[in-house]
Amino acid sequence: MGVIMDVKISVVLPVYNVANYLRKCLDSLVNQTFKDFEVICVNDGSTDLSLGILEGYAVSDSRFKIINQENQGLSGARNTGIEHVQGDYVIFVDSDDWLEENALELLYDHVKGFNSDITMFKFKFFDEDTKKISESQNSKLEIIPDSLITSNFNYNNVLDILFKISHSPFNKLYKTSFLRELDAKFLYGSYYEDLEFFYKVFLKAEKVSVLPKYLYFYRIRDESISNIGDEGSFDIFNVLKSTKQILIDSNIYIEVKNEWLMFIIVNLKFIYLRLDIQFKDQFLLEMKDKYNDFSLNEVVYSQNWHYEDRAFHKSILLAENYKEFDLYYEKICYEILSKHYKTLSNEYKKQIDMLTDENNQLKEKLNENSIKNKFSKIVKL
Repeated sequence: MGVIMDVKISVVLPVYNVANYLRKCLDSLVNQTFKDFEVICVNDGSTDLSLGILEGYAVSDSRFKIINQENQGLSGARNTGIEHVQGDYVIFVDSDDWLEENALELLYDHVKGFNSDITMFKFKFFDEDTKKISESQNSKLEIIPDSLITSNFNYNNVLDILFKISHSPFNKLYKTSFLRELDAKFLYGSYYEDLEFFYKVFLKAEKVSVLPKYLYFYRIRDESISNIGDEGSFDIFNVLKSTKQILIDSNIYIEVKNEWLMFIIVNLKFIYLRLDIQFKDQFLLEMKDKYNDFSLNEVVYSQNWHYEDRAFHKSILLAENYKEFDLYYEKICYEILSKHYKTLSNEYKKQIDMLTDENNQLKEKLNENSIKNKFSKIVKL
């Protein structure tokens, strides 16, 4: 294939030891119905056969460009890719995932009309173990109101659901000039860098649009960062601190504070429950240490709080170690559920009593009418 002179879309593809999955991803790019794109393959110090696979594709297709670097992690590889982007738009693809073959065509047709800074689209999960494909509320973008689908919007239109929108970088197309103007980069060497990156750019975007089509498949596997409970999990504290500052700088922190505090607990719980047991005491100490800094002493529960999140939050200050924490967490969960079901049971009892009374009144009325009818017949006789 000849050299592409006019690059419309740049695909940034970080690659690190994914030889078993890489061809699936690369084939989905080779077979795109849209042709005016480049793939910036950042080989992040792979020690398996990944580089050889990349070189095979680059030889036969000049749109594939390889950049070799020592291992800098996912955020470092993405940042390197951003520096080499030539396209008008950029999309981040993880090298163990893949795109629908018409994804870039549909995205470019969409963004030509909308001229968005950020375009979000739907994705599906692929479970490596079960081979099953699934969706979630986040992946379906159901949280975005239908009224916003037909035009551009910005964060002011979605403040009430700001922390429920998927912050994954892979289901979004970004305008390159918009990212360059912000000098937007992922937090170097950090887990959960996509969380901070999303709010950093989303709160600056004047035009955001949604393409309500499934264009991306996200592979779930045991080795992925979201499933690894190692010391990198502690990065979440810096990420949350940095993201809070972004909210403050955007002058929306006070307005979204209650939802933000719930978001903190949801993320801490997600990570703690997957954490290797050797790190749990230290993670609990970090939560205690950051408790007031994160304003977790100002939490106000609402109906939006899941009972497990409430129990997690309540357990932080009660426990001295992870064993105590786990016991408190389980105990409070049961207490909340017990109270809920007791309230529910009393409510059902009230409804049953009310229906019984109504039924008895109806019977009495029917009996009364029956006696009147009999009396009427006797009088006529």
